[in-house]
Amino acid sequence: MKKIMSYFNLLPLSFKLILGFTVICVIIIFFMTVAAFFNRPNQIQKLESYEQKLVSISSYKVNEDHYATGRNNQVYNFKIIYEHIEFEKIKALLSNDRIKWREYKNRHIIGYDLNYDVTIKIEGYSSDNRVIVVLSTEK
Repeated sequence: MKKIMSYFNLLPLSFKLILGFTVICVIIIFFMTVAAFFNRPNQIQKLESYEQKLVSISSYKVNEDHYATGRNNQVYNFKIIYEHIEFEKIKALLSNDRIKWREYKNRHIIGYDLNYDVTIKIEGYSSDNRVIVVLSTEK
């Protein structure tokens, strides 16, 4: 152990600072990844309970995708694609709750549900008559 410490003492101070900063950053990233891993079941449960609101239009569902994004996969998403349904019908179905809507473009709106802490992105495509709903939760 003394031999390792003697080699470490020979290193310049700037290298020691960089090495210490790197070790601290790796430890922080490790704990963020562990926290995201343990929060994942809670996020999935929130999104599945929120997805139950869309059961009445499940016959129009074409595709469903579940994936994690963000730094260290902290954000979990459900992407649901509906065909042959109107954009306004989905918005009206989801607007029964306390949702703050923000219109991004003509047929692209983003909402945030205050009760469930879920972000909703609705994109409508008039060319092929499909609507994409992305439910996501953070933390």
